[in-house]
Amino acid sequence: MKTVREGGLTDSLKLDYAFRSVLSRKPSLQESAELLGMLNRQRNRSLKGELNPWNIASNDPDKPFPLPKGVRMEDIAAWTTVSRVLLNLDETITRE
Repeated sequence: MKTVREGGLTDSLKLDYAFRSVLSRKPSLQESAELLGMLNRQRNRSLKGELNPWNIASNDPDKPFPLPKGVRMEDIAAWTTVSRVLLNLDETITRE
């Protein structure tokens, strides 16, 4: 799925950048598919009201702050979840 968001970058390109920044390598096709699937599921759960994106991506969900034009909290929360997964991978933590 090629979802284009702010800045004209696709979710796939953003994921490649995040993956390379954290793990210093490109994700495999399976890794990309899993993480993009999770990103879209999390985004959709927020949009459906199943999750409060402010609870996921902010320090104090009771004090929302203004977002830059074109940025949605559902996207920030979904990327926060993907980032947490990347940062908690055994490969990230051990760097063998």
